[in-house]
Amino acid sequence: MDTDAVDPLAGGLSLADSLVLVWQPLAALPDADGLADANRNAAALLALLGNLDEPPPPLDDAPQLAAHLQRLDQKLDLLLGLIGRWHKRELELPDPQPARLGLRGVLWQAALPAGPGRISIYLHAALPSALELPATLLPLGDGKVLAEFHGLDASARDALESYLFRRHRRAVAQAKRPA
Repeated sequence: MDTDAVDPLAGGLSLADSLVLVWQPLAALPDADGLADANRNAAALLALLGNLDEPPPPLDDAPQLAAHLQRLDQKLDLLLGLIGRWHKRELELPDPQPARLGLRGVLWQAALPAGPGRISIYLHAALPSALELPATLLPLGDGKVLAEFHGLDASARDALESYLFRRHRRAVAQAKRPA
């Protein structure tokens, strides 16, 4: 059996997670200016997610400053959480569903017709911004679809690869921790 026909993300770095996905069909894929905007926004969002997920560096020399920064970080986490919940309620986003995100695209279970569009992927529960990328939807059988990314430039691709690698590294580290 050809596993790439069943799983087009096989063999590459990917993230299996429960994700909020929104597919918006379009008449056509964006032009060069639209692709440039999508790539710039994607790279910026993925860089922001990297900053949110990384722990702050230790401040051994200034314990008072470290305590102050920790309190500030907790307040920002609370604020992001509140904004994220408000945004989700206002947008009436669908529930998260099992999906796999890779460098080629995102794979999930859906009954959608093939064609060009935009996939919005909410990667962080507390962050109300979605990774929005132009894609072509490809039905794969068994109710699965692949939103194959279109026109990712080097910076957006590198940012996505870094995000996927960080998430993979974190999952491996958590699996190694004793229960």
